[in-house]
Amino acid sequence: MNIIAIGDRMMVSACRAGGISDTIPCRDAEEARRALEEVLEHPDTGVVCVLDRYLKEISVSPPRKAYPVVIGIPGPEGPVHGEDAVSAAVRKVAGRHMPGADR
Repeated sequence: MNIIAIGDRMMVSACRAGGISDTIPCRDAEEARRALEEVLEHPDTGVVCVLDRYLKEISVSPPRKAYPVVIGIPGPEGPVHGEDAVSAAVRKVAGRHMPGADR
């Protein structure tokens, strides 16, 4: 299963540096929506990381199966909705706050 990152140039560059080779740079939420629709059609897509400010403007249908998973990743200005999805998921699983993250 592939991991794909969709976001602005800074986000996809950071994802490439972190080992995600499949990246799609976008200039705005509309480009991100089109890219997301395309990658969700591929049966080998496992995880899609999308810049959260783009994801806020995109309506994503609830998945009918376990994969692919779509995760909103905060940009340098911080999470759009207060707590980012990754921190919330870790807190939910671990039952506590992530060290170094704002409460």
